[in-house]
Amino acid sequence: PHFTLSAATPTDPATITANGDIDLGNVEAFGSLLAEAAHSAPSLVVDLRSVTYCDSAAMRALFSAAAVTKVTLLAPASAPITTLLEISGLDRITTVSKSD
Repeated sequence: PHFTLSAATPTDPATITANGDIDLGNVEAFGSLLAEAAHSAPSLVVDLRSVTYCDSAAMRALFSAAAVTKVTLLAPASAPITTLLEISGLDRITTVSKSD
């Protein structure tokens, strides 16, 4: 699993890109990065297109970020992560951009 943060610029929001599984073993790093970005920028993009697994702790971290700033989630058009965003209700408090 790998997480990267691209800082916000005057024209682009802060962006976090996640790859692989997000679970109990690495959610602390993911949550810390989300919190840092959410508290330092008016909006945040989280790219989940390469995420293969996401547990409830990761979802909680995304909900926490969405409570602080405007969040856009990039997700595959059809994948388990996209279904999870819908079932959890996260798609109702964030913007979800689906693509193949």
